Amino acid sequence: MIVAVDAGNYETKVVNSHGKYSFYSDIGEYRERKLNQKHGSDDMEWEYQGERGFAGSLAKFESEYGGSMMGDSKYHRDGLLRVLLALHQYCDDNNFKIVVGQPISSHTQAEKQRIKEMLEGDHILTVNGVKKTIRILNCQVAAEGASAFWIHPQGGCVRMLDIGSGTINAATILDRRYVDKDSFTINFGANSNLTNDVKEMANAIIRKSHKWNKDDRVWLIGGIAEEIEPYLTGHFKNLKVLKPNGLHSKWANVLGYYALASGLYE
Repeated sequence: MIVAVDAGNYETKVVNSHGKYSFYSDIGEYRERKLNQKHGSDDMEWEYQGERGFAGSLAKFESEYGGSMMGDSKYHRDGLLRVLLALHQYCDDNNFKIVVGQPISSHTQAEKQRIKEMLEGDHILTVNGVKKTIRILNCQVAAEGASAFWIHPQGGCVRMLDIGSGTINAATILDRRYVDKDSFTINFGANSNLTNDVKEMANAIIRKSHKWNKDDRVWLIGGIAEEIEPYLTGHFKNLKVLKPNGLHSKWANVLGYYALASGLYE
């Protein structure tokens, strides 16, 4: 099965041939509960490599030390677990060819190889009492933000601005080619600072993107795209929120990954 997974810091999004799905990205420790209250459809008790824990809504509400690991790379235990949970819970297969994402600043050959080696192969995971062997046959690592371009590819220069919960990715695509020198990652996001002043966040983005022209086409994606849009349009005159097929802009990355996966694997 071909699957795209956007293992974000706030939500993990999944797309396959059957549809799109999401769950909270929180990962936390296991503990015995006196009352097994249901907190959400994504409540997950997991067992993997001798460890037990909670994930999704269950971790958000019931783990003392739960949460979401943020940073400029997805090469970590939480990133691995999010992908495996996505494949276990939302895919009716055991063999997978996948595309996942990585922030632009750490989208290096070495870091991509580490993620591939972390994910490819066999994984035995139990979720809510259901044990599965997940076999990842092939994993490719796409650039966050830039990949959303492939939902509606076009010529000329397009700037992609991806407001994530932990990082902000800014990518430049020129005539369908990624331009590295005009692309970058800002190491804060919608949920990573002590204060989340959207207006000041927009001002920080504008300061960081000094190489971009005010008249460039800018496609804005991410969970708070519509909220931050009014504070960016005063500077970027041709900015628009990308809503693939009328969906919320938070789906843009994973749908871009799926477009890439379909081209790679089909």
